[in-house]
Amino acid sequence: QFGDDSWKSSSGTVYNVDFGDSGGSLLSKFQIKIATGPGQTGTIISDWTDHAAGINAAAYTTDWELGLANWNALAGGINYVSVRAYDNAGSVQTLADAFYVKKDTQPPAITDNQAGDDAWRKDNTALYNIDFADAGGSLLSKFQVRASTNPGGAGPFSPDWTDNVTGINASSYSSDWPLATGNWSLLLSGTNYISVLVYDNAGSSTALTDAFYVKKDTSAPQVIDNQSGADTWRKFGGTVYNVDFKDGEAGLSGAKYSAWTGPGLSGVNKIAWTDIPAVSGSSFAAGWTVDFTLLAQGTNYISVQ
Repeated sequence: QFGDDSWKSSSGTVYNVDFGDSGGSLLSKFQIKIATGPGQTGTIISDWTDHAAGINAAAYTTDWELGLANWNALAGGINYVSVRAYDNAGSVQTLADAFYVKKDTQPPAITDNQAGDDAWRKDNTALYNIDFADAGGSLLSKFQVRASTNPGGAGPFSPDWTDNVTGINASSYSSDWPLATGNWSLLLSGTNYISVLVYDNAGSSTALTDAFYVKKDTSAPQVIDNQSGADTWRKFGGTVYNVDFKDGEAGLSGAKYSAWTGPGLSGVNKIAWTDIPAVSGSSFAAGWTVDFTLLAQGTNYISVQ
């Protein structure tokens, strides 16, 4: 058994340290001693204590645990385990620092500095300010996210718990971070409540429900054309046109029209893109007019955006 480099958050690991006696009296027992420093230095967690007694065999090759009491007594960090074996003749053999155990039972911490993201987003360009820390010694491993359009940790989830950043291996992670591309792509249209789950290298974890929310809208607004071509020749302006606009997610931030002498934005551009007044909210169904004085003689083609 060499040093156990896998950080542990619970007991139950077995260790492969064997004992033998070739003198004939057979093994009597073996003991362990645990210290926080190598060479039985530092704080003595447990002085020499019988770990297996009444062996009465020439060899002891069964892998063995520290036991719950010894595990509970271990300090956070690295603990060095020494062993010594006795035979029935009273001879003793000691092996200092037979192996070491890395213990971290302290779960990582989450610091939420991020309010809800009230900007509607069609692209994954935002960074989020949620920090992670691990004081137990094993260091941070990774963090995951999951999202739901329902708050309070209720599903359905899209995505469910999925890695967002891996391989951290540091005691803290304070860089602002984006959603991983794959996680962003799985968000649904509307408000997505983002929960986070962080792990340390000992396997301990901490979750935070609804750490922030993201408003996603990747759908273009709708143009509802209720207006056929106006075949009546006009001498004066003031005609009201029935072309409506709708966006049920982020809402409308405006609309524009332009006028051309040819179809498909061809010919002469008589009116450049011009705001249609008062277009906002989730829908706009009011009639609107064009600047008649700027139109060309003949047919004018009106486009909107």
